[in-house]
Amino acid sequence: MKINIRFFLVSVLGIALLGFTGSMLAAYKAHTWAPNSRESYPASLASEGVTIAVEPLFNDALAARVFDKDDIVTRGIMPLAIVIFNDNDYPVEVDALSIELIRGDDHYRTLLPKEAVNHIYRKDKAVLGQPLPKVTNEKALEDFNDKFLLDREIAPHGKGGGFVFMKMYDTKELASYLSSATVYIPNVYRLDNGSRLIFFEINLDAAVRGGMRR
Repeated sequence: MKINIRFFLVSVLGIALLGFTGSMLAAYKAHTWAPNSRESYPASLASEGVTIAVEPLFNDALAARVFDKDDIVTRGIMPLAIVIFNDNDYPVEVDALSIELIRGDDHYRTLLPKEAVNHIYRKDKAVLGQPLPKVTNEKALEDFNDKFLLDREIAPHGKGGGFVFMKMYDTKELASYLSSATVYIPNVYRLDNGSRLIFFEINLDAAVRGGMRR
């Protein structure tokens, strides 16, 4: 009987260790991301010495290259990269919270990183816009915050950027949907005098076609 008890205890301990090891292996790990060269982005627009490129991560495989989760888009969140190239002699900044994705009468505004992470990792049917619960994955939140476009100053003759996060309600035909969508960037500021540059409207069709060839 003692042998059986000992075997049982060893088995339980082994299962617990396997579970702990599995959870450690499954822990969120931040991926490195940096803007590519200007020529690598199929969808971009230049005005007043500023070029802005957009890159929607419109399927799970594309999103998983940047964020350590293999079903982000399936869960309804699409990361959208905004990359700024500044050829001016003064710094510029893009107001991330004013960016919209527009298709017909549909207008999508960016979510805050906490909203996006809560939606991706939620276990219930919490509704966007309701009071936010405590984030269940702090490592993911840290990564989403680090990659968020908010308050990114682009130095003179420099480049930089980050992501905004869109809640998409029909992800099965997302590539087709985005092919006739536009990213509207109304607020681009020069930081030497605070004045606003002209707005940007960038069609996503070329970006979608480019992403599908990867």
